[in-house]
Amino acid sequence: MTRSTRWFALLACSAALLACDDDEPTAALEGPTPSAAVAKAASASASASAPAPSVSAPAPDHPKTSKHALTRAEFVRLFVEASEPDRYFFSDNYVSNETSYLQVAGALHKRAGRGGGYIGVGPEQNFSYVALLKPDLAFIVDIRRANAVEHLWYKALFEDASSRFSFLAELIGRAAPRTEESDVPLKDILERVEALPKSDAGYARIATRSRERIASWGVELSKSDLKLLASTQQAFFEKGLSLAFELHEKNGRNYPSLKALLQQTAPKDDVGGFLSSAASFQYVQQMQRENRIIPVVGDFGGEHALKRVGAELRRRDLPVHTFYVSNVEQYLLEPQIWPKWVANIGALPSNETSVFIRCYLDQGKRHPNQLQGHRTATVLSSFDHFKWRTAKKPYKSFYEISSDGVLDP
Repeated sequence: MTRSTRWFALLACSAALLACDDDEPTAALEGPTPSAAVAKAASASASASAPAPSVSAPAPDHPKTSKHALTRAEFVRLFVEASEPDRYFFSDNYVSNETSYLQVAGALHKRAGRGGGYIGVGPEQNFSYVALLKPDLAFIVDIRRANAVEHLWYKALFEDASSRFSFLAELIGRAAPRTEESDVPLKDILERVEALPKSDAGYARIATRSRERIASWGVELSKSDLKLLASTQQAFFEKGLSLAFELHEKNGRNYPSLKALLQQTAPKDDVGGFLSSAASFQYVQQMQRENRIIPVVGDFGGEHALKRVGAELRRRDLPVHTFYVSNVEQYLLEPQIWPKWVANIGALPSNETSVFIRCYLDQGKRHPNQLQGHRTATVLSSFDHFKWRTAKKPYKSFYEISSDGVLDP
């Protein structure tokens, strides 16, 4: 048995109290509208303040700073009701591969404080957009269940963290002293985290604590979900801050490490990501503690997830302020799928200020907004322009989509 397999087995055993004996998926996560499971999850969430002795107690509720704060039961309900079945994707997106994600930071910073809803896709880059925009409510919608499970784990880490230092340390499975947050440079924090000793036993304790915290909210993880969570935690532990995006079938290309991504800044100023300052981290942390960042398993061209998210935002009178779609639209251009995507956008509550954040990955044709040293280009464009253009003349390529109607960054 390899070391990785041995520790996967250890982690699976330590999570046994959370899993079923068989591999049947639990209703709480597997169906789009399982009313019985929702009731069960809500009931479990209501009693989460007094979990069984073997389960770590969740962080106490913090003073609410937003009228849009959700209870844990509401968080679980939305996660369950909005999600679609898992779908295969050809890469392990533990971390982003978009070095240009802060190319639009200046424009987003100017739009901060307008509230509304945020919808995004993928892993950690969403936290930087949330920190810049300060939405009232955020949904992270991704076709892969692994992404939703990873975001549940991130929520647990945010809730438990005393500082950026402790957050990063536990993200890569390193035991660290609990320190108060201070506004030291991110570079110094990264160096301190990298200097922490690596311990299999310490990692196992940290990983188990996160899983127990997730269970204490009333979220039921199936056996397959627990495997996804364990493999994600293991990847961060084994590779630390050098972890990078990987295709299942390797193409020989090198992708940016998590450390490199976290240190990116906007091209025209020093605006950084969610870990660049104590204030940015604490804003995202408060949103997580108020259950205002909800992961959802969903296909952008699907029949359920985005419509359910849109209905919830409409019910709360929250227009979609920003939709970070990354490069997903290049996979939606099939004739039978594209109209569904257009219809899903039409079903979202929006206004004249609603924008997309798109990321074009250079695949042989350079984007006009692509900056030196980046393989990606990140741009903004308006909902209104997209709706006008799709009604007038269909797009033929993702290059055309990502270069049409681009707003001044």
